[in-house]
Amino acid sequence: MKQLILLCVIFLSACSTQVIDMTEEPTVQKFNLNDSEGDGIIRARDECPDSYAGSQVNNDGCGSQTVETVRRKLQVNFATNSYVVKQEYLPEIKKLADFMTEFPQTIVTIEGHTSIRGSAQLNQKLSENRAIAIKNILARQFNIAPKRITAIGYGFEKLLLEGNDEYIHARNRRIVAEISSDKSFIDMKWNIYSVDNEVE
Repeated sequence: MKQLILLCVIFLSACSTQVIDMTEEPTVQKFNLNDSEGDGIIRARDECPDSYAGSQVNNDGCGSQTVETVRRKLQVNFATNSYVVKQEYLPEIKKLADFMTEFPQTIVTIEGHTSIRGSAQLNQKLSENRAIAIKNILARQFNIAPKRITAIGYGFEKLLLEGNDEYIHARNRRIVAEISSDKSFIDMKWNIYSVDNEVE
C-alpha cells in the first residue's frame, strides 16, 4: 500500500508543470530601414545616401554617372530688329538661372539665331546682341557668375528649318541654351522646351 501511495506521489509530481514566461525579448533593430531620399533604397543598403529625390537609382541607391550636354530652347522672342528682352520672358530665364544655382558646376552657352530675312551682317550682329542680352539678365538679375556664361551669335548660319515661309522664319528665330558640366550629373535633367511663335 505504501508503495502504491509512493507511486501516486511520484506520478502527480511528474504531471505538475512549471509555468515558463514565453514572452520574447523585443528584437533590436540592427539596420537603418529609413529611406530619407525616397528613392526606394533603405539607408542600410544605400551606397549613395545623398542622391537627389526622384532620381533613378540602382539596387545600391546610386544613379548613373554621366557627363552630358543638354541643349534647350528658351521661350524668348524679340521684336523686329531688336534685342530688348520683354519682361514677360523673365520667368523662363529664371528657370535656367535656378537650375544653374542648384547645380553650380554647370556652365551655359547662350546661342542667338535668326531667320534668313535681312543681310548676313545685320543678322550676325543681331544674334550676338540677343545672346548677350540673355547673358546680362542671368548675371545682373539672377547673380549667375558671368564666367559661367558664354554668349555667341550665329546669325542664320545654323537654321533649324529650311524654307521661306512665316512659320519657318519663326522657328529659326530662337535662343538656345547649351548647358554642360565638367563634372558628372546624377540623373539630372533640365526640361525647359519651347517653340518660338512671334515675328522677328
